Amino acid sequence: MKKILICTVLLLSSLLLYAAGPEKEPYFCTRPGTILHYERYKAGTTKLLQTTLFEIESVQPSAKGRTVHYAVTMAKASGRELLGGRAPQTSYVSPEGNTSLDFGETVKGFIQNMFPSAKVEVTNSEALLPVDMQPGDTLPEAHSTVKVVGINAHFHVTGRKVLRRETITTPAGTFDCMVVRERKEEDAPLHHTDNWLDNYYVRGLGYVRHDKYDKNMRLLESEVLVRIEQPGK
Repeated sequence: MKKILICTVLLLSSLLLYAAGPEKEPYFCTRPGTILHYERYKAGTTKLLQTTLFEIESVQPSAKGRTVHYAVTMAKASGRELLGGRAPQTSYVSPEGNTSLDFGETVKGFIQNMFPSAKVEVTNSEALLPVDMQPGDTLPEAHSTVKVVGINAHFHVTGRKVLRRETITTPAGTFDCMVVRERKEEDAPLHHTDNWLDNYYVRGLGYVRHDKYDKNMRLLESEVLVRIEQPGK
């Protein structure tokens, strides 16, 4: 009787796992060795403004689920690297597949990349990309303050809403996307920006397109994924 009970429990467990299906991929790349190549253009033109590289370095278990270590390199169209060149970054993926992006820590990474000895203090909240987000969903806001050499810079990401599903084609391929709109404000001495952003997210990759608008919703520039390098391919 005991053996029958154990076999029944194991069988039911297997059936439940099968019914649940595989874990959903997060809206971020978690494959070490992958390099994502982006190009940014001025709206309505073929003028290249900037290139961006995302290099996924490692994915490690952590208290938050998985910690993704990656590096970002941004460069002018001329090839001149921006913000000190290649900057290490971190994101987190929960056991359920939700992705947390810490904007304050992102800024801190670039500052320390340019000024390794500078003391940088950050207070922030994380921007969440839920694995099960649906059109019409409102996403949590994120607010950060970065203090360096006695100067405070404030960053606010508000008005975050999932607009729609959309299939788009970029030079890197055709992708089924979830489009998220958000308002991003940056406020520091002698610097203030206020823009709306439409981000096209794909499971297992992250964003494949990024459109920036001014506060009157006039398109300023677009960044698209142009190439994917994967290990062994």
